[in-house]
Amino acid sequence: MIDIHSHLLPGVDDGSRSMAQSVAVLKELVQAGVTDVVVTPHLRAGELAAKGEAAIRLRDERLAALRAGAPPEVRLHAGFEIMLDGPLPQGALEDRRYALAGSRYYLVEFPLLVMGHLVADALQAVSARGLIPIVAHPERYHLCSAKTVDLWRTVGAAIQVDATTITRPTSRGELARRLLRAGLADVLAADNHGDRRSLATGRRFLERQGAADVATWLTVENPRAVINDGKLTPVPKATLKVGLAERVRGWVGRSSGRGRGSKR
Repeated sequence: MIDIHSHLLPGVDDGSRSMAQSVAVLKELVQAGVTDVVVTPHLRAGELAAKGEAAIRLRDERLAALRAGAPPEVRLHAGFEIMLDGPLPQGALEDRRYALAGSRYYLVEFPLLVMGHLVADALQAVSARGLIPIVAHPERYHLCSAKTVDLWRTVGAAIQVDATTITRPTSRGELARRLLRAGLADVLAADNHGDRRSLATGRRFLERQGAADVATWLTVENPRAVINDGKLTPVPKATLKVGLAERVRGWVGRSSGRGRGSKR
């Protein structure tokens, strides 16, 4: 398995706090079947002009140190998770050091309350340059829906869903599973912050649901295409069971919708 989203560089952001912590996590990931990890420390688009070069130097220094202590079975790649709190500067769009593993894929996120159409405009500005923005964890955004994600994909974005969130009986988990059922996810990633989050959790969940082929595309084939600067393959719709909590929320939502409609 290949994980394109992690915060395992020690002392760089809100992820791992020490080299020992990072190495211990990597050993666990290797045991779970992870062969490649892209380290993606947080970076804000609004800070790139002033702090971009310093961020690259710090990332590369910590990455070299982590490679020296990491288990030999895992390959580590450089990247960033870029918060699009403003447009990406021209220089960043031309500099693959900000991309995932030097590819044309850029891992991006947005403020939680941003409007869907504003995200679409920002994503289109990136894809217009021949690059492919990968939207991290769309299930976290308060105003997000499957329809919104479909719009983002039409402007050239790819979608990364959190591997552990798809297992949870929460509203975020329900949206993540809805994206998988609709065939709107391109990649799973763990977003590990020096903790126990692992791609294996999501892969086992999908395999138990009878979606082993979907799991392979999301955790192996498409992530490999990202780090090799290849072409993503559309992932088939996953047939996932709908839990009781999802059925109840869906029923409540439909009932509320009918109620609002009757008042007009």
